[in-house]
Amino acid sequence: MLGESWASPEDFATLFQYFWYRDFPMDQKSTGARRSDWTIHTGIVVRNIADLMGFMARFESGKRKDAVMRSTEQDVVALEWEWEEKWGNEIKKLKNHKLWSYDKDSKRLLQYAVFITYRPTLQIDEVYKKVLEEWKDASWLLLLILIEIEESEELYTHREFTQIRMSKFHEGRYSELRSAPALPWRVPRTRWSRELK
Repeated sequence: MLGESWASPEDFATLFQYFWYRDFPMDQKSTGARRSDWTIHTGIVVRNIADLMGFMARFESGKRKDAVMRSTEQDVVALEWEWEEKWGNEIKKLKNHKLWSYDKDSKRLLQYAVFITYRPTLQIDEVYKKVLEEWKDASWLLLLILIEIEESEELYTHREFTQIRMSKFHEGRYSELRSAPALPWRVPRTRWSRELK
């Protein structure tokens, strides 16, 4: 079994942020990215993270999770992402994940689960409250990646991303890990911040 220090939620959060900016589906002039572009982008980010962590990425796996990261021994991370502002049973699916294990050991657990979603800034507190309620009594930690949005008529999806917030939920509590600009060109002193000015 993997040590707890390998591929931690903090590692995932850091890699997600970097891969999120890489090959971003739009720029300041080409703003026509669609919902499918964001779904594909998220899948590519997840696959790249799995690759760097030494895992296999399995999509639409394990009772239709969006993705599972698997070691040679077992499922390590289960993932769901949801474009719509109201989500359905994504958190429940992550909480009740049926773990695949090479040796069929029923006592093994996921290392953690990841839920990626989009919400208007004004709904952030409501989202945290809902996740706390739905995640209580879960057997493993949840990493919530929340992409804040604001209405924008200039963008094809009518959503402008403002911030990425990443938080850990476990044992009835949550703690914020990090936040960063959601758009690459808003990250100061990077090459992206200089492009297309």
